[in-house]
Amino acid sequence: MKSKPALMITCEHASNALPDFILRAFRDNAIPEDVLASHRGYDIGAYNIFSNLVKRLKPDFHCSGRFSRLVVDLNRSSTSKTFFSEYTIHLPETVKRHAFDLWQKYRDKIETFVAKVIPAKLRKPAKDAPLKVIHLGIHSFTPVLNGVERDADVGILYDPSRTAETMIAEILIKNIRERDPSLRIRKNYPYLGKSDGLTTTLRQKFGSAYAGIEIEINQKLLSK
Repeated sequence: MKSKPALMITCEHASNALPDFILRAFRDNAIPEDVLASHRGYDIGAYNIFSNLVKRLKPDFHCSGRFSRLVVDLNRSSTSKTFFSEYTIHLPETVKRHAFDLWQKYRDKIETFVAKVIPAKLRKPAKDAPLKVIHLGIHSFTPVLNGVERDADVGILYDPSRTAETMIAEILIKNIRERDPSLRIRKNYPYLGKSDGLTTTLRQKFGSAYAGIEIEINQKLLSK
């Protein structure tokens, strides 16, 4: 009898808090409050969705970010141009190293769980590897970016070349539409599911035994 995959739920941009070491480093040049409170500081409303899903679905593992993406972006690889924000990129290297360590600690916690579920022998790119981990990453997006209105209420991000992710995405879309047919749902919008991010990194490390789906919700539907 096949065991069902483990469920993991994460929320990388849950908070707009600033760690004490960042506040000390900024002194009089801190990130403006209005920027921290905006979509640039965090994914508005995403944590509420995340916490409700954790309560309802009782995943095998869950975690969320505890500081603003303007410190360092937990959903980007360390080589990304947006890893550090324009506010932190010019801070002293010792401070940036401390921020990097927070990113590494978060990533290590997630990868440790996935590694326990997916043994090394199953970490293959083969499409027929048994599915062991389903990862739902919870995010939100601003309704208008650079003057352009986003044409969706919910975005389901995944890699279309991966059979399990395509199947899970279709199931999610079907379930959402059954609950609220009025919602506009788009695949791989407003971002591509195979772009740089946590799910992309985990796909590369754990093969097709891992399936990562990001759920993006329009912030006009959410409250802070």
